[in-house]
Amino acid sequence: MPDSTTKTRDNKGRWRAGASGNPTGRPVSNPARRLLLEKSEELVNKAIEKALDGDVGALNVCLSRILPQYRNHQAPVHIDLSAADNLVEIGRRIVEATANGECPPDVAAQLLQGIGTLARVSEIEELKDRLSALESAINYKRGPK
Repeated sequence: MPDSTTKTRDNKGRWRAGASGNPTGRPVSNPARRLLLEKSEELVNKAIEKALDGDVGALNVCLSRILPQYRNHQAPVHIDLSAADNLVEIGRRIVEATANGECPPDVAAQLLQGIGTLARVSEIEELKDRLSALESAINYKRGPK
């Protein structure tokens, strides 16, 4: 084996820890990308120069690389659901809180969508229980085999 192989592989031919079979990385096959990589420092400097001269597009590119993207965070919403005994009442209280300005409409829409999903899951569970009861009743009437 050549010296370079003995440095990167063990006696069984496996890669040594921390050794790479491709230390230079994947080659850049796209010619346009290769050109951009070669001129990257010049391009960055030019974008900064144009941004400083007032080019809004260049300024946007530069700032988008510096500042994180703004993500809207909602403040927690408190809706008193202690007296609500069913999903319809919970939905009604969410709509009332939205009408009173205590809950933003987009948050209320998400909450109501969640309640709708919960109602469908509850319906499926109820149907499953009823089907099990019917199957048990049918098997009981048939008697032992």
